[in-house]
Amino acid sequence: MASDSSHSRWSFLLGLIYIFVGAIAIGTPLVVTFTAVLFFGVLLTVAGVAGLFHAFWQRGWAGFSVQLLAGVLAMCMGMLLIFDTASGVIVITLIMATYFLVGGFFKTGFAISHPALGHRGALIFSGAISILLGILILAHWPSSSAWVIGTFIGIDLIFYGFSLLSASKKTV
Repeated sequence: MASDSSHSRWSFLLGLIYIFVGAIAIGTPLVVTFTAVLFFGVLLTVAGVAGLFHAFWQRGWAGFSVQLLAGVLAMCMGMLLIFDTASGVIVITLIMATYFLVGGFFKTGFAISHPALGHRGALIFSGAISILLGILILAHWPSSSAWVIGTFIGIDLIFYGFSLLSASKKTV
């Protein structure tokens, strides 16, 4: 078992790596966006092929038709993302904008309708940020598709990196 100081050093180093990689992602959002969508397409294609193999391998079971359809759907969607990545980027960005808007309205509405909620203010703030992100994406859509996914991945990596730095209990 690793010592606490060894764990702290590794957490610190890993945190720095996450922050560095996140900064690169933010600096090259188009590359990261297309790479992420292409990778997602590959994953869906592989999962779809595996689902088809499973469906035909287990032909006699009750879930054959569902497994067959799920495999075909995953494989087709994956291949669409691979062969038309630009359209996939645009569609996924629109889905992200919808997610932020709907999620933001849900969070804000829930917080407003529950005045005794302990973290009500934080939830309203979180909902407002989500709504703002959704509006920002939609206001510039489809051109925002070029930077949204890569930038958000970068931001997530950076914040996770800072959480690892915090967990390392090191002072810099």
